[in-house]
Amino acid sequence: MTTWDVLLTQPWFWARPWAFALLAVPLLLAALRLWRARSVRAGALAYADAALLPFATRLPSPQRLRRALALDLLLWALLAAAAAGPRQPVSGGEAGGLHRIAVMVLMDASADAAAATAAPISALEQQRLLLAALWPQLRGERLGLIAYGAARPGGPVGAAQLLPPTNDPALFAHAAQQARPEVFADTPASTALPGLLALARQRLKQQAEGESGAVLLLAGAGVPVPADFDASAVGESLHRARLPLFVLALPGLPPESAALLRAVTQISGGGFASVTAGQTGADNWNALYARGIARLPVGATGRVQQITAWRELYGLFLLPALALLFWRERPRRVSPAVALLGLALVLGLPLAPPAQAQPPALVSRPDTLRAEHAAWQAWQQGDFARAQALYAALPGYAARMGEGAAAYRLRQFQVAAQAFHRALLQADTPEQRFAAFYNLGDASLHLPGRTLEAVQAFDAALRIRPGYANALRNARLAQRQYEIEHPPSDLVGIAKRAPPIHHSRFGQQGSNTPSQLRRKPPKQASAPLQQTAPLAPGGQLATAGATAAVPAPWQPPTLDWAGADKRLQLLRDASAELLAQRAAIDTRAAAQEGAR
Repeated sequence: MTTWDVLLTQPWFWARPWAFALLAVPLLLAALRLWRARSVRAGALAYADAALLPFATRLPSPQRLRRALALDLLLWALLAAAAAGPRQPVSGGEAGGLHRIAVMVLMDASADAAAATAAPISALEQQRLLLAALWPQLRGERLGLIAYGAARPGGPVGAAQLLPPTNDPALFAHAAQQARPEVFADTPASTALPGLLALARQRLKQQAEGESGAVLLLAGAGVPVPADFDASAVGESLHRARLPLFVLALPGLPPESAALLRAVTQISGGGFASVTAGQTGADNWNALYARGIARLPVGATGRVQQITAWRELYGLFLLPALALLFWRERPRRVSPAVALLGLALVLGLPLAPPAQAQPPALVSRPDTLRAEHAAWQAWQQGDFARAQALYAALPGYAARMGEGAAAYRLRQFQVAAQAFHRALLQADTPEQRFAAFYNLGDASLHLPGRTLEAVQAFDAALRIRPGYANALRNARLAQRQYEIEHPPSDLVGIAKRAPPIHHSRFGQQGSNTPSQLRRKPPKQASAPLQQTAPLAPGGQLATAGATAAVPAPWQPPTLDWAGADKRLQLLRDASAELLAQRAAIDTRAAAQEGAR
C-alpha cells in the first residue's frame, strides 16, 4: 500500500479543530480593507482639489478585489488546516506496516483440477504454488481456505473450510495440501457458486468480525456456475456486504463462466485476472493483490487497539501555503525562473528525509543505577513487595531474577516462575542459566500440577553443574513428589482403558471405597513401594546395621512407554474421516445459504 493509499483510505483526526476559526481572518481583513478604502475616499472627497478627485477616489477593479480575496481565502484555509493538526492513528498493527484484511480463499479441489493434463503440473498443484508465491507479498492480510469441487467429473459439488483466516503460511500450506478430490467423496448434497460465496461471507463474519474482508476465488474447470446464475444480484449482494470478489481464472475455465465472474467482480468492487498453464510466479498477483487487495481500506475492528503513534499530516497543507505566500509576496522585479528556484529551495528543505529515529531508552543509566540501588535497599529491609515492583520496572537478567526472588518471598510462586522464565531467556552465561533453572525448579515445585516442570528444571540445572548438592537434593524431592502424584498404577489403568481400582491408591488394608473415606490418606500412602535397601546374600533384605548403599545418580521418572504409545495411537486424528465430515457439514451450510 502506497503513502497516497494510506492517506485516502485511513481515517483522519484533528488535534486542534478550533484552529479552523482562522478562516475568519481573511473575511475580517477584507472588511478592514473595504472600511479603509471608504475612509480614504471620503477624506479625498472632502479635501482634494477638484482636478484631483478622479485620481484620488479611484478604486481597484472588482476583478482584482475578488482575486485578492480568493487568494487570501485559499492561503488562510491552508494555514488553518495545518494549524488544526491533521493526523492519522498508527495502531500496534499499522506501526509495523500491517494491512489488517481477512481474505477467504476459495480453492478448486475438484477431480478436473487434480487430473493430469499436457501442462507440466495439474491445476490443483498450480493453485498451491500460486498461493505459496502470494504469502511473501502479504503485508498483514490473513488468509482462510475453503476447498470446493467434485470427487468425480459431473458429481455433486461439495465445500469444506479447511482453515479460518490465519497469518501462518506454514499452517496454510498444510491446509492447502489437504485440499483433494477425495474430501468430497461422500458429499450428501451439492452446492453452487452462490452458496460458496454465501458460505465465505458467513465464515468471514463469524471468524473476522469487524474487520474488512474479501473473497479470492481460484476459478478453474470445476467452478460450479449454475445455468441461472445472476451476476448482477450476486455482485450487488457482495457490494452491500462490503466484500469484494477477486477472481484468478485458471486454465480450463469456460469463457461464459469467465464473463459472468468478471461482471461479478466489477459490481462488487473486486478484480479479475487470469493465468496460463504452468504459471506460478509472484508477478501473477500484481493485478489482484498489488492493485486490488492491498488497496482495500482497513475496517475498524471490534478489538481495542492501542495507538502507539500518530502520523502527522500538517505538512500537506503547510507546504502549499508557504509556496502560495512566497509566490504572492515575491518582488515584482524578480524573474519567474528565479522565483521558481527559490520556491524549490523552500519546498525542498522540509521534504528532506528525516534521520532514522532511535527508540528512546526506558530509563537513563543514572536512573537505572538509582532504581537498582532502591530495589536492593528494599530487599535488604525486607520490603519484598516494593522490591518486586522496582525490579519489575528495570530491564535485564538481574532485574528478572530479583523480581522472581521477591515474588518467591511473598509466596507468589506463579509470578516468580514467570520471572525466572524471562530471566532464562535473557541469560548469557552458563552460571546465569544454572541460577535461572534452579530457581525456576524451586518456584514450580510449589505450584500444583507443575511438578514435572520442576523435575525438568532441576535436571537442566544439574546438567550445567552436576555436583551441586542443593540441586541434587531438590531434584530428588521433585522426583519423589512427581511419583506420588503419578503412581505407575494410574498409567497402567489408562493404558488398559479401564478405571484404576481403589486398592492401587488407598492400599489393601481397608475395605472402604474412596467415596466412603472420611479423611484423605497421606500422600506417602499412595507412593509405590521402593526397594532402596541392598539385598543380602540369599535374597533377604539387609538389616539396619548393614552398610548403606551409595545413592544412584538422579534419573527422570520411568514411564509406562507401552501405555503412552497406546494413548498416542488413540489421540491420532483420523484426518480423512474428519475432513469428509467437515465437507458434509459445510456443503449443507453452503446449500442452505445459497437457497436463501
